[in-house]
Amino acid sequence: MKRLFIFTYPKLTLYFIAIVVAYFVFQIPSVYGMVVSFDSLIYLAIFFGGLLFSAGFSTPIATGFFLALSPPDIYIAALVGGFGALIADLGIFSFIRLSFMDEFKLLKHNSFVRHISSGVGMIVPKKLRSFLVYVLVVFIIASPLPDELGVALLAGFTKVHPYGFAMMSYIGNTLGIYLLLII
Repeated sequence: MKRLFIFTYPKLTLYFIAIVVAYFVFQIPSVYGMVVSFDSLIYLAIFFGGLLFSAGFSTPIATGFFLALSPPDIYIAALVGGFGALIADLGIFSFIRLSFMDEFKLLKHNSFVRHISSGVGMIVPKKLRSFLVYVLVVFIIASPLPDELGVALLAGFTKVHPYGFAMMSYIGNTLGIYLLLII
């Protein structure tokens, strides 16, 4: 199959370009002024930023929102933004659970994945392994990395209940947004 792009990693390249573009867009005084003008609707803007925080290519825009806004109470702002991100993550979680489960089942039977899994299984006990997966997922969700990565890891390779996922997503996103707001 012929590649459309000459880059080996076109998705990572586009993600990096999105970060650079978001940085330069928020350097434009009129854009910065527009975002800052949300003072009367600041928590609505933070909720919208939370929705954007979960999707990979819109995370840089959400980061720009959070860095440009100065909410009066960063704790409430982090909680509101975390709720927006939770809604987006639940949509991603449901989509992955419904659409990708057949591929995850095939992937579990892949020889390379089975080899890695058995190697890790010999070194790390099962309960600790599950705990480490959950910690990794919360870290990915809290970071500006695409939430799709953590959600896919959790939805595809664990049997987490949607309520448990919602709790991890809300905590991770709220923590990540809080860290962005205190910068």
